[in-house]
Amino acid sequence: MYNIHVERSAGYSGIAFVVLVIVAAFIPGIPPLPEAPAADVATFLNAHGSTWLLAGWLGFPAAAFFLWFVVQFRAYLRLVPQVDDGLPAYLLTGGIVAGVFALLLSLVQIVMAFRSPSELGLPTIRILYDIFNAGGALIFLPTSIVTFAASQSGRRHNSLPNGLVIWGYIATLGALISTLTVFSASGFFAMGGLATLILGLLPFAIWTIWASIVLIRTPRGERVASGATTAR
Repeated sequence: MYNIHVERSAGYSGIAFVVLVIVAAFIPGIPPLPEAPAADVATFLNAHGSTWLLAGWLGFPAAAFFLWFVVQFRAYLRLVPQVDDGLPAYLLTGGIVAGVFALLLSLVQIVMAFRSPSELGLPTIRILYDIFNAGGALIFLPTSIVTFAASQSGRRHNSLPNGLVIWGYIATLGALISTLTVFSASGFFAMGGLATLILGLLPFAIWTIWASIVLIRTPRGERVASGATTAR
């Protein structure tokens, strides 16, 4: 039986996910650049180890909120009578992969902060920090699947606002560009650096909030009643 409160809870979950990601990104302070020497990373961890650890832990509830948002958004898009083009399932797959990526990044972040830098040693810190930044770049591949699949489904079946569809394509492009930072060791396009924040994370965060508002304000039952799910 359809429950409007369940769907709206997914919208609130999407917003909670974005809030947690922002909090986790800023509470440790600004970390060293991806190309910074391992000694600089060690100094940062000595000064901000506890908040770095907390930021890593916040990735777990953030992933839980995100997965609930993705599951319900898939259900929202699937409410198209006699039409199943696989796009909602593609969205769900991308969301699950992104969630796993996020959990692995949180694990790396926690490992970096759990032991003192002197115990880890500079070579280990270098490897862990590179893994963290590489994951921060490559996580945008599965998020691009989420935004692309949602936008394609919304465009084909007129199930999402046109503005959200267009922004989804923009977020997809930004996410794909962000993955290319793995080929750069320094500068604006350094792996997992400023480019991924501006081109990848920011557009995706805006898209998630926008999609969450749609779930809260335009539940599936109302969408069916208005005939908005008619396929083009």
